[in-house]
Amino acid sequence: MKSSTRNIVFATFALTSLFTLSGCFEEKAKETAAAPAPVVEIAPAASAPVAAAPAPVAAPAPKPVAKPKPTPAPVKAVCTNCGTVISINVIEQSGKASGTGVVVGGAIGGLLGNQMADSKNKELATVAGAVGGAIAGNAIEKNMKKTTVVDVAVQMEASGETLILRHAVNPNVAVGDKVKVENDLVVKQ
Repeated sequence: MKSSTRNIVFATFALTSLFTLSGCFEEKAKETAAAPAPVVEIAPAASAPVAAAPAPVAAPAPKPVAKPKPTPAPVKAVCTNCGTVISINVIEQSGKASGTGVVVGGAIGGLLGNQMADSKNKELATVAGAVGGAIAGNAIEKNMKKTTVVDVAVQMEASGETLILRHAVNPNVAVGDKVKVENDLVVKQ
């Protein structure tokens, strides 16, 4: 019986609180005073009604996030000494005679002319041999001192101008190759 008494007290307290909060306490108090208190059984605590969920709290508005500024495209550095090979010319240059070939050739030609001619024509053959030998000696000396140079035409990227660079040795580039010009020589990139 103790639990039912406790339940009655609890129910009375709950109803009183409810009426007080609702503002109807005075009218209900008169009715309750006139009528005997009803017996209300309260279910065990495990099956008590679940309290109403609290009203949802509005989440704070998100702060606007600044969009990152797009990074500018990297500026391509202009190479002032870069270009493209547009032509290659190999040039053979005859050597310069120093006179040694003329002297040596004339002496050998004169000696041969003198040896081959008979006694009547020795002077004429010696002179003809000397002149022929001098001409041949000069040509041989020039041929021995012959050089080959390579002219490389490069169109520059920055200015658009065409440079022609002479090389004593083949720079091993081809038409269309990207090159750099360093100390008036073409260097493959």
